[in-house]
Amino acid sequence: MKKLLSLPPNLVECFHDITHADRNEWFCTSDPIGHKLGSGGGTTWLLQACMAHEGATDASEWLSREKRILLHAGGQSRRLPAYAPSGKILTPIPVYRWGRGQRLTQNLLSLQLPLYQQMMEKAPDSLHTMIVSGDILVRAGKPLQAIPEADVVCYGLWVDPSLAKNHGVFVMNRQTPERLDYMLQKPSVETLGELMQHSYFLMDIGVWLLSDRAVELIMRRSTRNGETGYYDMYSEFGPALGEHPLQTDEEVNRLSVAILPLPDGEFYHYGTSREMISSTLAVQNLVVDQREINLHKVKPHPAMFTQNAEIQIELKPENSELWVENSFIGKGWRLNHRNIVTGVPVNNWRLEVPAGVCIDVVPLGETDYVARPYGFNDAFKGSLTDDTVSYLGRPVTEWLAERGLQTTDIEGTNDLQAARIFPVCHTVEELGKALQWMVNDPTDAEGRAVWVQARKLSADEISAYANLRRLTTQRESFRDANWTALARNWQRSVFYQLNLQEAAEQFAGHSLPLPEELPREAPLMTRVGDAMFRARTLELQGKTEEAQRQEAQAFGQMREGLLEQAYHRQSPRLSVYADQIVWGRSPVRIDLAGGWTDTPPYCLNEGGNVINLAITLNGQPPLQVYIKPNKEQYRIILRSIDLGAMETVTTYEELR
Repeated sequence: MKKLLSLPPNLVECFHDITHADRNEWFCTSDPIGHKLGSGGGTTWLLQACMAHEGATDASEWLSREKRILLHAGGQSRRLPAYAPSGKILTPIPVYRWGRGQRLTQNLLSLQLPLYQQMMEKAPDSLHTMIVSGDILVRAGKPLQAIPEADVVCYGLWVDPSLAKNHGVFVMNRQTPERLDYMLQKPSVETLGELMQHSYFLMDIGVWLLSDRAVELIMRRSTRNGETGYYDMYSEFGPALGEHPLQTDEEVNRLSVAILPLPDGEFYHYGTSREMISSTLAVQNLVVDQREINLHKVKPHPAMFTQNAEIQIELKPENSELWVENSFIGKGWRLNHRNIVTGVPVNNWRLEVPAGVCIDVVPLGETDYVARPYGFNDAFKGSLTDDTVSYLGRPVTEWLAERGLQTTDIEGTNDLQAARIFPVCHTVEELGKALQWMVNDPTDAEGRAVWVQARKLSADEISAYANLRRLTTQRESFRDANWTALARNWQRSVFYQLNLQEAAEQFAGHSLPLPEELPREAPLMTRVGDAMFRARTLELQGKTEEAQRQEAQAFGQMREGLLEQAYHRQSPRLSVYADQIVWGRSPVRIDLAGGWTDTPPYCLNEGGNVINLAITLNGQPPLQVYIKPNKEQYRIILRSIDLGAMETVTTYEELR
């Protein structure tokens, strides 16, 4: 199944390198710079670029070849600056405290994709194209329902009107809830209240499945004079769909539409700095039953997330709404609340990050860094002379005035997103001085000198020229240290609930030292997981003999643990006469579903659910055994009639 991504231009060039994605499975491009295409035009541009890449000329024939998932993940990311250079879709997401088998390397893309693939696998053969947004996380709490035949199939969510008013809304007649009546864009709460009297409504979660006919229609609507132009799926295409569409477009009006509620659905937005933290917190808190949570560490505040980072200060309850990723926080730092810190290299700064202030450092070229502080709620939109435009959490005019700057001192345009205010620093020391002046002390002469003398970039230019390979290398370096720390602190970390195959690959590939073996007092399944993790790591390192020993130890531990639980001291006695025979017989079990879920170690962690049939052959249970006392003491004779084999057991060792 092909994945087509629309990404920021700078990410396209290195996407496959930093994600290790298969080039045959993943295609990526960016919208043309300076051209606003909308979601429909962007879809056309992405499809045409992939067609050209594969050498196809006939759109109809090419669309029908295979199923594709299109993820729109471009844009400037003005409201989430921390991941603007690398794209919101690659935002690292912390491991869920209640999850099993998650990856320390997971990001928004890797968490989105499995559900989308399930949908496409379940979709009829007539639906070849799925279009989704790159800054959301959608989860289904129950299995997906059957997907009907239609030109357009959209998933929606049952939500309160207060949330639906910020999104597109599908309206359905109560008599035909599976068919779209019409679509609205960001209706008021009052409008939705009136609709509820006679209709159902579902919030659009941005997951659309399209027939080839519908896709070709979108491509035609967004093409003018042979050029791809602006066309929006949500304000133009969507309102022309349904039984009673609000916009007239005869060809679009004739498309059949089906609306499906996402079963037990959840929707999380990652479009802003605040949403990144609130959405992550909401997912972490989906499970509060302590029996289901393996992590026994309690954070000072639940809205506090650190990953791929080294933090040398103690975090406290007042450090709420905190996000530290790919960064070094030294002993000279002081954090407050509503701080997002990303990309900071190893340093020895003394720096206080005020409440509501965020620090982002972006590598440039081979050795330089760009200092880009911003405010927690900054939107990077508006004029430098507008008192209502926020920068670092207060009016940008105030920030300029405090530092004795005029708008004429700022190169670029008057728009905050395009204004060149972020200094390029040649050393980590310069970087710290510039941040001190920009964030804390407008009277700091050294920091001002660094800022004045430095070449400065705009937010747009940072995204365009960031060295994403260096950014990724730094993240991996911090993560290596996290791997060993998590393993060392296994009693209070998520280490043994992670995907241990990935852990083994990281330990072997990055030559990380294996932690000490767990003590016998550790929980049984944790010790089993530890031994298998070691076995896989040693196997990847080419140490076959040691790997086999660890694997045997894992199975031995599991066997002994199960026997210990089942062991009860017995005093057996003979209860049949010398001439009596015990005859046992059983039908054969056939598994229909769930086979091996009732087998350790899986069933010990998750429980088992198996559906079986018991059958006889020729009216007889086919598994039969006859037992009779042996006249010879201390000897057990086993005979297999169908195999023509015999075994004589005379010692306990042979019996084992």
